[in-house]
Amino acid sequence: MSLKAELEIWASALAAYDTEKFEEALQLFSRIADSSKIYTNIGLIYATIGDHEAAVEQFMAATQLDQYLAVAYFQCGVSNFLLNRYDIAIKDFEEALSYLRGNEAINYEQLGLKFSLYSAEVLFNRGLCLIYMGRIEGGLADMEEARKVKLTDEHGVIDEAIQDKGQGYTVFSIPVGILYRPSENKIKNAKQKDYMGKAKLVAAADADEAYTTFTGVTRLKQGITPQGVFVDDPQPRGTSELGRSVTIPAPRVTVDPIVIPPLQRSKTTINVPDNARERIRGSGPSSTIETSRPPAGDFLIRDGPVRGLSLRRQKSTTDIRREENTEKPAPKLPSMHSYLFLLQ
Repeated sequence: MSLKAELEIWASALAAYDTEKFEEALQLFSRIADSSKIYTNIGLIYATIGDHEAAVEQFMAATQLDQYLAVAYFQCGVSNFLLNRYDIAIKDFEEALSYLRGNEAINYEQLGLKFSLYSAEVLFNRGLCLIYMGRIEGGLADMEEARKVKLTDEHGVIDEAIQDKGQGYTVFSIPVGILYRPSENKIKNAKQKDYMGKAKLVAAADADEAYTTFTGVTRLKQGITPQGVFVDDPQPRGTSELGRSVTIPAPRVTVDPIVIPPLQRSKTTINVPDNARERIRGSGPSSTIETSRPPAGDFLIRDGPVRGLSLRRQKSTTDIRREENTEKPAPKLPSMHSYLFLLQ
């Protein structure tokens, strides 16, 4: 498939996703599913509609094509967490943390994904998995590490989670609506353009000159040769074929008889110039092409787009009824001394 066709399908899939036509978006993306970006997009769409089993498969396919794609490991861990696979989710978050390579954050906006992955969020998610597995001390230790490297105001929830020992909190994740998107310039350049345009007649002094076709053909139909000479029998108008040129015999040329010299022995000596063996010194013009990679961009950023926040879960109806049915202490009755005082 050509790059132009792939970009057109990519743009159509994004348009379907933005209008919440998720099934159509999945069908379109599946036609060009040959890169880690597209597999990540498919996984995010499955996660959006709640099919985390299929999302995990797509994120794994993305990491097979690009084993350094930390954001795919991160989101795969989020889906496994929501499937209560805390032990597998921990491994996913550890992979994401290792491919952060000690950086506090990686900005994927240069690659088309308006999302920044923070090490604080990865540590928090791993700690939350440990807490839900019953390893509270290890989980709180990860959250303490996350608090040391937090960068945004949204990471203030980490302090609240530590105070509540992580009970009732969810993981950080990529927000809904964030997908890999090609640059607008690529999409514009993929569209077919007519740089020459079409001829348009503005004015004509003669009705015979009201044409926008190839000038030579039109004038020949009018009986005018390329030299500007009028011919007696022009081609009838309305015909599409040109007349054949008149064929005249070629002029006869008198050729003198060829005189063959008598045979003789060839010479065995060769006249060689004196400087024939002189070597030409010096080098000819040469050109070198310097190849240099552009300096790596600064992947550490301080601000990012709207986040998929970790929030405290709301109390369920069962929890509220449980609190209402708890036994309340009986009201304290007045003492006998109070009764005697009232009787007086």
